[in-house]
Amino acid sequence: MPGHPLADVVVLELATGVAGPYAGRLLADLGALVIKVEPPGGDPARREFPLVDGESAFYAWLNAAKANVTAPIDSDDFLRLAARADIVLHSERGAAADSLDHRLAAANAHAVVISLSPYGRTGPRSMWESTPYTEWATGGFQYIAGDPAREPLALPGYQAQFHTATLAGVAALAGLRHARATGEGQRIEMSHQEATLSCHAWLTTSWTHGGQVQMRTGSAFIPCADGFIYLFGLAAYQNLLLLIERFDLLADETLFDPPNWWARLPEIQAALAEWAATRTRHEIYHMAQELRIAISPINTMADVAKSDQLAARGSLATIALGGREFVAPGVPYRMTETPAGVPGGASAAGADTAAILSPTFEWPNRAVAYPARAHSEPAAGPLAGLRVIEVTANWAGPAAGRNFADLGADVIKIELATKPATRSLSWVGNDRTWPRHYDRAAYFNKLNRNKRDLCLDLSKPAGRQVFLDLVAVSDVVIENNGARVMGQLGVAYDTLRTVNPKLVMCSMSGYGATGPERNYSAYGSNIETASGLASLLGYGPGEYFGTGTFYADPVTGNHGTVAILAALHLARQTGQGQWIDMALLEAALPFFAQQFLQYTVTGEVPVPMGNRSPVFAPQGAYRSAGTDCWLALSVRDERDWAALCRVIGREDMAVDAALATVEGRRAAHDAIDAAIAAWSAPLDHIRAANLLQAAGIPAAPVMPNWEIVSDNHLNDRGFFVPVRHPEAGTFPYPGFAWRFERTPARIFRPAPMFAEHNHEVLGGLLGLSADAVAALYDAGVTADAPIFAASTSL
Repeated sequence: MPGHPLADVVVLELATGVAGPYAGRLLADLGALVIKVEPPGGDPARREFPLVDGESAFYAWLNAAKANVTAPIDSDDFLRLAARADIVLHSERGAAADSLDHRLAAANAHAVVISLSPYGRTGPRSMWESTPYTEWATGGFQYIAGDPAREPLALPGYQAQFHTATLAGVAALAGLRHARATGEGQRIEMSHQEATLSCHAWLTTSWTHGGQVQMRTGSAFIPCADGFIYLFGLAAYQNLLLLIERFDLLADETLFDPPNWWARLPEIQAALAEWAATRTRHEIYHMAQELRIAISPINTMADVAKSDQLAARGSLATIALGGREFVAPGVPYRMTETPAGVPGGASAAGADTAAILSPTFEWPNRAVAYPARAHSEPAAGPLAGLRVIEVTANWAGPAAGRNFADLGADVIKIELATKPATRSLSWVGNDRTWPRHYDRAAYFNKLNRNKRDLCLDLSKPAGRQVFLDLVAVSDVVIENNGARVMGQLGVAYDTLRTVNPKLVMCSMSGYGATGPERNYSAYGSNIETASGLASLLGYGPGEYFGTGTFYADPVTGNHGTVAILAALHLARQTGQGQWIDMALLEAALPFFAQQFLQYTVTGEVPVPMGNRSPVFAPQGAYRSAGTDCWLALSVRDERDWAALCRVIGREDMAVDAALATVEGRRAAHDAIDAAIAAWSAPLDHIRAANLLQAAGIPAAPVMPNWEIVSDNHLNDRGFFVPVRHPEAGTFPYPGFAWRFERTPARIFRPAPMFAEHNHEVLGGLLGLSADAVAALYDAGVTADAPIFAASTSL
């Protein structure tokens, strides 16, 4: 078995916060030597909760298996480190970032330098103050979570930075692949806001294509004997009505047409609630799943820590701190040939300085010989030359495939005529009655740009053979079907590797391919409940909400892209591919590592806190002028507090000794909230945020989809890109999470129409004759249109 996939890679981590350190953690888990250089005074994350004898368990988890070096950025020692780095992660801003980039480029022309900041290096908000909460407010997720009659809800912790980190991992490995091939390093700039916005599926297209403001819809959770359950309601289940013994509803055949099911979902949920009232969460969960019904329990972090499925898969890890070990989230993927996860705790500040700066230190990349630097073709992305086969639907798999396509890979999407790949939601003009409505759905068109499309029935022998022929000339297969599907079709990894030993295959399912719950059904919204996310999102204890979307899908797709790129890095050297087994449940857990550790370290089960913070006070969302408009702000310290009091005209609170500490302000949070709300109510939230920012206070508008699309900062930075689609028309779409200096991501083709590239792939790439292609049509192996196109569903 080969070693870790990134064993010949050196990463220099200069970033603080979570975005850079979690990106570094991902690369360290894959075997890279990650050298953390802390700023004077140490990384502020060393003070993050929960603490063990004064040391942060969250910091220990973020920085496991990294080396720690003390080297001032203006020193010769720093330049020696920079000269050996393949990848650099930093979070400097303004002139300091410009100066650092210049020094890094002078020290190492081959290095991939990732620059991370809340709002990017350009634009009106480039120097805005921020906290994790105010960053989240501009990322589109907060506005759609919660009760429509109340303020929007933010997920706790560093969510925007976690999204940025996973996509930074993608950028780092894509840039590394290009640099190793060409000798050409480059800077890649990333904004936390743009990275977060890149993790939506229909947020902005709901507005641009149909004029719909995506709103909060309340809680969809159903009470039961010991808490709440969740039913994924977009699929029509006859078995559900059998389970709850509602034979009267089962007899109504019209109910199972998707639009009718959706319209009557409140009635179905009420019937389920009546049946569930005397049964427990986990009893219902297992009963329903035996019938392939996507029901899941609202788990707390205590439930997650005791999960039989996670235990069976070895999905949880431990961190050592204060002479004890604590359970923590593990790595978000299972790699068959090069298991991810490198043992080791977080080093003390400077603990590895002498060893790494020693003239005799054996750098793991010492044998790497970069070619003479050759400038790349401007039109070629960093992943040009790769071919990816996608057997996916919904969101997680297409998101991973889109990452590859946006960065230059040839991605071929496989669709089945009788079950087209999620060609629904956000139709142009909200009209699903057009003859080719399946080519006009923005949900599909957003997630599948830059791809080719092939209709192929893998259940037929001829279709399976065409698929195997495609695999033979490809580098990657991505699939996000149920854990049993590929095996039942005869195209599991063990079969595919005989056709192409270098193939990297990534499988994404709700609970993974092993364990007692491997065959359970789950969508991203089910994983919100199973992972403990929903137990953290609410206005107070026992008030649970979902995110209003399918949060685990983009999280899994982006994590999967990192794993695939790491496996490709090794396959390029060894000629050996591997299978990557992913569970949406496991991929979501790292984003809530801090809350998970709160339970395993302290025994305290985290509960919803509304928009309030365990660290800052005040913090919240405050109504502002306009319809359902809100202002987000955080007060980090006494300086912010004094400035806030001046801006809102409440100098009396500034001199109130009871409010001089965060504890005092937390005790008086309701009264402070009322004072802020009285000030913000007549102001629009952009003006209010600008006034607060001018005083150095982290504040931001809670941005709905219509405001995101028209936002001057995002448009000044060119985030939105017009895409011309031959059937759907021309609309602005969110662009990219990354700005590659030399090999930029680009949209070079719109999302494919159904089966658009049948002849191009079958006759061109595979070289089949016209007669052979015609025979595939005659046998029903391929087609030019969906057979059940009039019945749209997920």
